[in-house]
Amino acid sequence: MADAKSASTSPHSDNGSRRGSSNSLTKSKSSSEVKELSKQKYDSPFDASLVMARKRSQQERLWEIFTAYALQISSEDPTRIRVVNVVKLLQDCGIIDGSNTEEAKMIEKEVAIVCEAFLKTHPTDRDSTKKLDFTAFSALLLHFAKMSGDKDPSRAYDSLVRTCLEKQQKSRNRVVVAQELQEYKKVFAAFEDPLTKIFMFYAAQSHSKLEIIDPKMAQYCPPHLSYTEAVAFGRKYGIISHGVLTTTEFATMYIDSLPKAPATEYDRVLTYAGFCEMLIRLSKRICVDNTVPADRSLKGLLQLMWLALSSTSPRALKITDVLKSDRLDVTKYFLNHFEKYWKKERYDNYFGDQPIRVESVDDPPSPSKPPMPRRLSFNLPPESETKTLQ
Repeated sequence: MADAKSASTSPHSDNGSRRGSSNSLTKSKSSSEVKELSKQKYDSPFDASLVMARKRSQQERLWEIFTAYALQISSEDPTRIRVVNVVKLLQDCGIIDGSNTEEAKMIEKEVAIVCEAFLKTHPTDRDSTKKLDFTAFSALLLHFAKMSGDKDPSRAYDSLVRTCLEKQQKSRNRVVVAQELQEYKKVFAAFEDPLTKIFMFYAAQSHSKLEIIDPKMAQYCPPHLSYTEAVAFGRKYGIISHGVLTTTEFATMYIDSLPKAPATEYDRVLTYAGFCEMLIRLSKRICVDNTVPADRSLKGLLQLMWLALSSTSPRALKITDVLKSDRLDVTKYFLNHFEKYWKKERYDNYFGDQPIRVESVDDPPSPSKPPMPRRLSFNLPPESETKTLQ
């Protein structure tokens, strides 16, 4: 009653207070609406898709951290991580104590023992080296989450992953090559046959090894190049040699060429499409001249591969695709195919202004040369004297 009376006796003086209370009510209402909308967002039909999108983003960032730590000690295989690197990752993220105290060292040993015990129940393609692939690594984090004592292991796992992501804010930039895939389309079409044969040869090696180690993965994975076979390709075709690329640089490009946000971990492998992306990344690193037309850098990479193969002895060229009934020699097939293509382009030097000297594999071996620099240049005799592969 008193409030009503005072309100009726002072209408003008109360206008300001009403406006103030109205503003505060509006603010509180707005705040409550935001909370309600936030609540509704997770109660809506889109909840599942939002959660899945967040989890995919988390998994991709976790994959980046995983590969970064896998490469810290060596580049033997960036798709598999050593136990010691897992412990280092957990220390850097503050999940376990990384100090030099006796207690911290004891915790480190206990975590390593848990990792070793867990590893025995998860096969990898190199059990003797005690490495975990990304699937086993994710399962190990879930194992740690279950050990935390939280009643909800999935919530504990999310918390563990978020901690890792928060402590590792810096991520390596992934080189995008979508535009180059269009620009290089004609070159890839011209070399589709030999490149497919090369890919399938090394994919067959990858599959046969995987069948022994992990039959289930071999069954569900599409044809792909394992990192080991990709390195074998890089060495054979002169990419990881002659001072062109280091193994670590090659490993980085291999990782960047794997599918981003795959549907399953079985799809996180280097398929033929990824192989083509890797060739583009390699060509961009090898041909550092940005003024060179886009497709010339890929031609330059193929030229480097030809030079590396043609400089070896004919006996060393016996790479045979055992899956083919005619035992097709994929290496010689590439040599012949490239030379026919190169001849049509009048033996153009794709790396620079100085022409390239061409030798046949049947020529006597040339004197030893210093390692080839990233920008290659050779001397070419007059076209009439140029020798070609038979």
